[in-house]
Amino acid sequence: MNKFLILLVLFAAGCGGSDKANSKNAIFAKINSSGKITDEQAEILSKEKFLSLNDLTSITDEQANILSKVEEYLYLNGLTSITDEQAESLSKVKDLGISAACQPLIAKYKK
Repeated sequence: MNKFLILLVLFAAGCGGSDKANSKNAIFAKINSSGKITDEQAEILSKEKFLSLNDLTSITDEQANILSKVEEYLYLNGLTSITDEQAESLSKVKDLGISAACQPLIAKYKK
């Protein structure tokens, strides 16, 4: 009985770690298929140091603000147009990969 309980606890603990990875994988799959992201998804992914969302084709001002919290690298090459407010937020990212069409607007706010 004790061995069964230990096995059950180990199994339950192991499942918890993969749920987090699976939820991120599910978010990436949704973004890849739709080209869009929700505020909640952006909030989850903004905690990453390195983030590539090249299939993302549109964002809101709030999502740009949230994604600007990515610590190191953020790649958004699927975006072909952004607003001034989005450019101001995204210009805070240390290393931002974005389409050539958006680069002049980012440069306007880069410090």
